[in-house]
Amino acid sequence: MDRRANGETLQQLVMMPLPNVLILGKNPLSEQGLEEVKKLLLLLLGCAVQCEKKEEYIECIQTLDFDTKAAIASHIQEVTHNQENVVDMQWLESGEMPPEDLDSLSRNLAFHLKRLVDERDTQLETIVELTQERDCVQLSPLATCSTQSPGDSPGMRRTESRQHLSVELADAKAKIRRLRQELEEKSEQLLDTRQELDNSEVELKKLQQESYQLLSDARSARAYRDELDALREKAIRVDKLESELSRYRERLHDIEFYKARVEELKEDNQVMLETKSMLEEQLDASRQRSDKLHLLEKESLLLKSKIHDLEMERDMDRKRMEELMEENLVLEMAQKQSMDESLHLGWELEQLSKTPDLTEAPQKSLGEEVNELTSSRLLKLEKDNQTLLKTVEELRGATSQDTVTKLSKASQENQRLNHKLEQLESELTSDRDSLRSAESLSTDLMKEKALLEKTLETLRENSERQLKGLEQENKHLSQTVSSLRQRCQVGAEARVKDVEKENRVLHESICETTAKLNKMEFERKQLRKELEVVKEKGERAEELEIQIQKMEKTRRACRRRLPVLQSPVKRCLLWRRRTPSWRRRAVV
Repeated sequence: MDRRANGETLQQLVMMPLPNVLILGKNPLSEQGLEEVKKLLLLLLGCAVQCEKKEEYIECIQTLDFDTKAAIASHIQEVTHNQENVVDMQWLESGEMPPEDLDSLSRNLAFHLKRLVDERDTQLETIVELTQERDCVQLSPLATCSTQSPGDSPGMRRTESRQHLSVELADAKAKIRRLRQELEEKSEQLLDTRQELDNSEVELKKLQQESYQLLSDARSARAYRDELDALREKAIRVDKLESELSRYRERLHDIEFYKARVEELKEDNQVMLETKSMLEEQLDASRQRSDKLHLLEKESLLLKSKIHDLEMERDMDRKRMEELMEENLVLEMAQKQSMDESLHLGWELEQLSKTPDLTEAPQKSLGEEVNELTSSRLLKLEKDNQTLLKTVEELRGATSQDTVTKLSKASQENQRLNHKLEQLESELTSDRDSLRSAESLSTDLMKEKALLEKTLETLRENSERQLKGLEQENKHLSQTVSSLRQRCQVGAEARVKDVEKENRVLHESICETTAKLNKMEFERKQLRKELEVVKEKGERAEELEIQIQKMEKTRRACRRRLPVLQSPVKRCLLWRRRTPSWRRRAVV
């Protein structure tokens, strides 16, 4: 039942021996019975864990304590994962397996097959023994029945016994003859098979010794071959190192030339940078001068505007002086008129004084009034005239002094500004000329700078390219050139001596490697010869293995036939033991 469940539902083949039901039924409490019970419980546990209701069983197992759970888990792994107990048949459906799993599976199957063959042989032996026992048990009741027959008449018993004995005797004689013949044949076959088996065992031992010797020879040949390959690789490496060393020596001179060239290019680059900085300084000075020129132009424009303003003020002062002159003339005309009026009033007074005395008192009063009025008016006019004269004189003095000072200052300033303007114009022209020359020089310098930058870039690219190539070569030469550089610091002579020493060492190593190569070639030839001999021995060993396999097959067949041949012998022996001597003599 368990085997069917594993095969159909779980697609697993139970390879462990099934529990013996007879032992479980007869002696369940014995040691062997307990082992059989353990097998049965293992199989039941594997089916319970892998069936459809496995979750319920697993939950029940989880309720147990830790030690029992660990023991049950180990037993479950023995049933489910151990290939010695159960073989998974799912790989037949998939069809593809990794080579490692296939190798392990084939080993397990071979082990199980060997165990099954051994079990089959033991079972056959037990079956033969049981059949012999059964035959003996079937023959024994017949003999007892014949001896213990019911009491009849003595004559009838004698006749029946004689007839029965004669029939039995004939059968026994025929059986004995046949058994003797078979025994002789089987004994001869047994002797032959034993002799063949001994011979085959001797040959097998010889072949095993030869195979061990061949394996050791093959291992030594592999070791020699590996050494030969290693020496060849060393020789190839020596040749490569020599060629690389010669190439690196040639490139070392190129490196020195490139170093000198790089130094020259660095010096040229430094000179170009210095000229560039000098030209940039000149350009900055010319720019500063041009900026100063612009400032001077601005100052000249400001001075011109100031001169224009002063001229406008001078014109305004002239206009004011003319207006003051006109006002002065108007005041003089008014003064003359007031003088004329005063003279006219005086004449009138004189005329009034010549009038008659009747009218003296009122005329006197009127004349006095007129005189008073005229005198007051004259005084007022004189005061006004004097104030106007003072103001005119003040204005004349002030305007004349201011205008004179202003005009003198303006003329001096104008002359100074004109002189300065002339100087600025001359400086401007000179600066313009110098600026033009500087601009032309700067354009020429910029062109030269561009050309120099292009050449510098090309030189940089070439130098960088060369430096990259040299760096790559230096990386390849890091192991050999590092020692050469260190030796270069000591001196050229020491370097040459070291190089010569290295060359000597390399030549000596080359000579040694060539000698080793020659020796290895000779050993390789010998190994080839030995390998051919080993191959012949291997072919002979394969033939002997085939013969051994054939002998093994015949030996197994003889072993299988041996119990069949021994069964009649055993029967004969049993018959001899059980039959009395007088009966055997009668049969003989």
